[in-house]
Amino acid sequence: MNEDIIKKIISCLSIARVSAYTNIGFKTDSKELIDAYFSLQEMSSHFFVPIQVIEICLRNSIQTALYNRFPKDEKNGKNWYDILPISDESKKIVLSAKTKSLVNAGKKGAANYTEDDLVSNMMFGFWVHMLEPIHATSQSNPYHFWQYELDNIFPGRNGKSVKEIFSELKRINVYRNRLYHHEPVWKGKKVKSLNQAIASLEREYDNIFTVIGWLSPEKINYMVDVGFKGRFEECCNKYRK
Repeated sequence: MNEDIIKKIISCLSIARVSAYTNIGFKTDSKELIDAYFSLQEMSSHFFVPIQVIEICLRNSIQTALYNRFPKDEKNGKNWYDILPISDESKKIVLSAKTKSLVNAGKKGAANYTEDDLVSNMMFGFWVHMLEPIHATSQSNPYHFWQYELDNIFPGRNGKSVKEIFSELKRINVYRNRLYHHEPVWKGKKVKSLNQAIASLEREYDNIFTVIGWLSPEKINYMVDVGFKGRFEECCNKYRK
């Protein structure tokens, strides 16, 4: 690979991304930097399915539990997400999801959207924030539910409290957003080499699998059995120095 090709490839990457790689020891405009970029991108690509599993499982588990606990009021047409004391930001997410669902329904020639359509259009952050403290105390919320539904939604929590689960899911949501915006999710103050970057990805992958296990021990066992974790480790070992 000659110098001209190297410069053309690197010119397609943002300055912020290039600086992340120079910070772990790779020279600007070098083939080694390009190699590190593509290898870490390949390793990071293994996160998409596990994070999607968390999103879908969390969404469906909370929706099922709350739909059963707070049935739709047929008189005024209100569902649990219309009556629970959610934040202003969460209300915006619900409104946006309703608008999007209605538009999608119209494109299909339907008069209205289904409950499944609406739920699928609610962002991951909405479901994460359903673990906020207000939903766990009767003092400030007559619709509190976590003391009843915690083990139904997180059957594999192994004693973890709502507060601990909320904290971990908020962190994963930030990680997910960085990943989906193509940011170097491995970077950090302590990451000074390619091997340390790989170790950072490995720690986070284990954390994400732990959370999947809280939501569904069956899913975690299946994903391990079919080789998700093994393929990720194989990819990491391929690039480890």
